[in-house]
Amino acid sequence: MSCRVRSADQGFPAAARLAALALVACLALAFPAPAQRAPEQLDGAAILHRLHKLQTFGSALYIAAHPDDENTRLITWLSNGRKVRTAYLSLTRGDGGQDLIGPELGDALGILRTQELLEARRIDGGEQFFTRAVDFGYSKSPEESFAKWGRQEVLADVVRVIRTFRPDVIITRFPPEGGGGHGHHTASAQLAQEAFDLAADSSAFPDQLAAGLQPWQAQRLFFNGSTFFRADVAEQAAKDPAHWLAVDVGGFDPLLGASYTEIAGRSRSQHKSQGFGAAEARGQQLEYLRLDKGTPLAAPDPFDGIDLGWTRVPGSERVQSLLAEVVAAYDVQAPERSLSGLAAVLRALEELAASAGPDAAFVEHQAQAARELILQLCGVVVQVNAPSPRVAAGDTLSASLSVLQRAQGAALEVAAVTGPDGATTAVGETLAWNRALERPLTWSVPATQPIDQPYWLAAPHGALYQPDLGRHAGIEPVAAGAATFRVELRLPDGSSVRVDRQAMQTWVDRVAGERSRPVTVTPVASIAVADPVALVRGGRASVDVEIEALTDGLSGELGATLPTGWTLQAAPAPVQALALGERATRRFDLVAGPQAQRGVMHVAFTGSRGAADRTLHVIDHPHILPQAWSTPADVLLLPADVAVSTKRVGYIEGAGDEVPQALARLGVEVERIDPATAQGSDLARCEAIVMGIRAYNTVPALVHFQPTLLRFVQDGGTLVVQYDTSGSDLVLPASRIGPYPFELTRDRVTVEEAVPTFLAPTHPLMTTPNALQASDFDGWVQERGLYFAGGLDPAYVPLIAWSDPGEAPLDGALIACDDGRGRFIYTGLSLFRQLPAGVAGSYRILANLIARRSDAP
Repeated sequence: MSCRVRSADQGFPAAARLAALALVACLALAFPAPAQRAPEQLDGAAILHRLHKLQTFGSALYIAAHPDDENTRLITWLSNGRKVRTAYLSLTRGDGGQDLIGPELGDALGILRTQELLEARRIDGGEQFFTRAVDFGYSKSPEESFAKWGRQEVLADVVRVIRTFRPDVIITRFPPEGGGGHGHHTASAQLAQEAFDLAADSSAFPDQLAAGLQPWQAQRLFFNGSTFFRADVAEQAAKDPAHWLAVDVGGFDPLLGASYTEIAGRSRSQHKSQGFGAAEARGQQLEYLRLDKGTPLAAPDPFDGIDLGWTRVPGSERVQSLLAEVVAAYDVQAPERSLSGLAAVLRALEELAASAGPDAAFVEHQAQAARELILQLCGVVVQVNAPSPRVAAGDTLSASLSVLQRAQGAALEVAAVTGPDGATTAVGETLAWNRALERPLTWSVPATQPIDQPYWLAAPHGALYQPDLGRHAGIEPVAAGAATFRVELRLPDGSSVRVDRQAMQTWVDRVAGERSRPVTVTPVASIAVADPVALVRGGRASVDVEIEALTDGLSGELGATLPTGWTLQAAPAPVQALALGERATRRFDLVAGPQAQRGVMHVAFTGSRGAADRTLHVIDHPHILPQAWSTPADVLLLPADVAVSTKRVGYIEGAGDEVPQALARLGVEVERIDPATAQGSDLARCEAIVMGIRAYNTVPALVHFQPTLLRFVQDGGTLVVQYDTSGSDLVLPASRIGPYPFELTRDRVTVEEAVPTFLAPTHPLMTTPNALQASDFDGWVQERGLYFAGGLDPAYVPLIAWSDPGEAPLDGALIACDDGRGRFIYTGLSLFRQLPAGVAGSYRILANLIARRSDAP
């Protein structure tokens, strides 16, 4: 359930919006942005656990750099064992990483990993924050990270989170002095150290104070040490008890029916895009904390000397007394009997919030927790159901409200429903036991309604997101969609609880069972280009565009804005009366003039129902709530001089990349090869085989198929293996990937402008069919390459060397050896990034990699 007062003007009346914004400022964004997913029903024991949490006043903030950096064992223990309000601040959304479960990269990967973090927090009980920093890939130093992000900008966000969340204790995952294995990691610790002091400084970031935040001094800052950073951390902690403490996070909670480390394993396993499934450990599990700043420790407890009770809040005596009575009288078999007592607690909390001064934010957070628990006590389920997952601006959303009360004798009343347009409809009907109250809902979506989009992607960005700071602070994980309705439930004592619900479409999957997805506001049409990169050879190109009607009766024209030097031969035919969901394809025939350069063709639709110039995408994996987002309907026109000597290539899919599409752009026929079923005769039809990224980490069948691949090489084929990672999921030893042994390393070159040195300039891979030049490495994005080869058998020829600033050259980015009549190639070049980005040189490199040996015996 989302918070009672929302931080964005989601269609409620102007006066209410202003009041909400003012309250959000005063309460310093004390509770998270509206959630897309409704809460699950708690059992009676879990409700009692939440009541115990209401009795605790305290908070802890964990800070690191990426999704998956957080220590879910510590977060779970803090949230459920110590029962303090706990949050994780990830500097980035992980958009610069790789994806083990699908094709999402860049912004799409950031959306996926944001949702994975939210699923993890639903399990471990934490909350989630971000900064505006974009994950630009692996960084070898914090200085590089700050140079790209802007140190002050990200520091301001960390200070904002601390002033918003007001933690008693801050914990960093990585040591500020370095050694965390990533520049972003060290940067997160250094920012935390600096923000620990600046958050309490009334002269720092005065704009935040002017907006309603107040200075906040956390009591302590710890570094969460582990054997990953130092093998003797246990001995180090034992020798220095003044600065180190060990906490056992492996306790068992009978109300939850699990140990904190079991819960933590389930939480961490939500990071599926990174392959971080974790064990559900049991028994003693020690975590080590080093005190870096703040009040000295007199006892081995991170909260030593910190009052975690309501006694720290002046005037809270009535809250304490009422809470104690509710907990003492609670009946796990009849939670609804605590309704009147918890309602009294809520009234007391609301009164206290109005006079609690600096503590008002936390008091309001506990009040919101009480509101949610009231619904849990009564078994109340509030849903807004819609038949479709999308509605176009200018159309009408038809939905239905369902409110069900499953506890007997609670006698809650549905008082009113407020739509996204601010119109309130009185209901005034008491809920019957276990019989849903249902009402039809409609919303006439204004034609000017902004489309739903992850708020941090609403504007173009570089290394820092550019959210609308008038609507968002930039630190929230998500924002609720426009199709959000508010239901007011009246309690028997006359007080009210307001519930916000985003409209959802629910369906039944034959395998996964019941699933839901949020209803999103879209343009009137989605414009999907058949291929976002048009590799133009010979001065002419045809671009196919598919338009999907997201409204009924769509008619209009498709047009395009072209870069300089390009002309359109003829306008495509108009779109005539497309029904909702119907699609039509149109072709743009283009001619490149003598001065035509690489540039973007932007496609747009205009018609009587409205305009559209974006492509709608859906990210759907079973472990997250499906997410809809859109990108500009653009085609990158790429005139390139690329010679291709190969006609047919087999492709074995790995973790997901767009290399098959790139091969098709080269005019190569691509045949998908399944190692589980393919035979040697299937490979014989191909001149080359390309392995998808991390194929040896994700395709178990390669264990048995590997001899067939190596025979393909001996028989005259070319085998191109893109990067794999050395780890427990490698399906066979790295020494067996090629005809001769080599190792997989973590070596990489992250500066995309690093100058290449051609080590074997006359090697056929460097000359045939394209004579590669240094200019082929111009315009690369994010990195040169990663997970280079090392420990090379003498049979391998390294072809390229380069280095990051101040480091020794690395030569394992591209290696090759001849074997029999064929050729084996391993490459850590980040072609999987360069090809979709339209880097011309990457296509010339790819054409050379798939070429057959011309000197075979």
